[in-house]
Amino acid sequence: MNCTFCGTVVPLVTPYKPDLALDLDGFAALLQHFDTRDAVDGLFVMGATGEYDRLNFAERCQILDLLLELQLKTAWIPNISSLEWEPSLALARYAGERGIETVGFILPAGCRSFADVRRCLSELRDMGLKVFVYQTGNSPYPLTAEELGELVDADLLTGIKDSCSNTNMFRHLRYVAEQGERITVIQGVEMLYLSSLCLGGAGVIGGGCNVYPEQLTAIRRAWESRDLERARQIQRDVNIWIEGIYNEGSGLESMKYYLALSGVPIGTASRSSSGELSATKRGWVEALHRRLPG
Repeated sequence: MNCTFCGTVVPLVTPYKPDLALDLDGFAALLQHFDTRDAVDGLFVMGATGEYDRLNFAERCQILDLLLELQLKTAWIPNISSLEWEPSLALARYAGERGIETVGFILPAGCRSFADVRRCLSELRDMGLKVFVYQTGNSPYPLTAEELGELVDADLLTGIKDSCSNTNMFRHLRYVAEQGERITVIQGVEMLYLSSLCLGGAGVIGGGCNVYPEQLTAIRRAWESRDLERARQIQRDVNIWIEGIYNEGSGLESMKYYLALSGVPIGTASRSSSGELSATKRGWVEALHRRLPG
């Protein structure tokens, strides 16, 4: 189901074979694994956690084809961005030709002004695509609240994932307060999820969603039932776990090892870093796997 999402969204890792070739069978198993999880509300494919900058055009087209072939029930959006604009346009055209209606867009390095952002989004809209902006923590041009409003007025986007730092929570607050009823505004830093919910945020996207989507959904449900103490406790646990996931390698290896322990037939290979997880780190992931629901 290719559409804008909310709730707990998994920014999928990308499986590779031991020789770092794209593992499409593993990718299919990964997609099907999350498509059956009640706690998962959406899938973001080929984002930063999915190493979009390490995938070539042909590989990304294969992944788009796979997404369509599997006919997933869960909402999903593929990122069409590359580091440069022209390759991004090429993948966007391919997505549109295949009938994909909604795409994700991470601002490429060349988007250094609001005019650049507006031009890129306008080109995507003119291709008939709906756009979900994926604003990372190192975006070349973080949108102000006023600029986001202008883009919404111009019907140039349907939602935004905002990876805000602690110092940018006021910006995030304004996104939610001023545009939250017109587009979905999703928190991109899972450590700040409860804070975002308190502001009225529509969901969360974070690397840890690959490991513990149930816990992030539990934060939302506790908040909705006004059980703030439970929501705070789960949020504290999540903040500890995410630090552990990223404290060795790229973090992707830990996520993949956890998924393999959960029965998803993928290895831990990553194009972002080399080497195997240490025995200590494997032990830590195994302990987390025993603690959390499958």
